[in-house]
Amino acid sequence: MEHNQQTPPQRSRRNRHGRGRRGPLIPMHLPAYRTRPERFDDAVMASAQRLGERWGQKLSVIDFRIVPVPGDKVMTQAAAAGDRMPLSSARPATAKRRARISIYRLPLEQASHSHTELVDLVHQCVVHEVANLWMLSPNEVDPEYFPEDPDY
Repeated sequence: MEHNQQTPPQRSRRNRHGRGRRGPLIPMHLPAYRTRPERFDDAVMASAQRLGERWGQKLSVIDFRIVPVPGDKVMTQAAAAGDRMPLSSARPATAKRRARISIYRLPLEQASHSHTELVDLVHQCVVHEVANLWMLSPNEVDPEYFPEDPDY
C-alpha cells in the first residue's frame, strides 16, 4: 500500500516502550480520581454557592481565596489574640480592594477526620468569616446550618 502525499502516515498505537496507550489509572466515578486539593476547592465552592443562593449579589463582592497555610502576619495576629492555628481569616473591603476571605487548607484537613467532617468545617469557617465581615451572627448568615446555636 502506497502512502498518498495528502494523507499523513498512521501513528502507531503503541508508545515507544511498546505498552500501548495509557488511560486514567482511576475511573472518574471513584473518589480518588480527584486530588485532595481539588476536593477541598470543591468544598469551598459548594459552601460559597450555598450562601450565594441565599444572599445573591451581596456575596458576590467577596473574593474567596484558598491558601495552603496562614502567612506570618496572620500567625502573629492569631498569637496576639491567643489563638493557636487560624483555620480562616477575612479582610474587609476598602475603597481600592474587595473584601476577601482566606480559607487555610492544611490546618482544616488536619483538624478533620473524614471528608464529610472537612466539608462541614469548611462551611463553618466560610459562614463565620462572612458573619464577621457583615457583623451578623452565624445563624443569621445561614439559619439552616446554624439553627439553634447563636453563640457558635
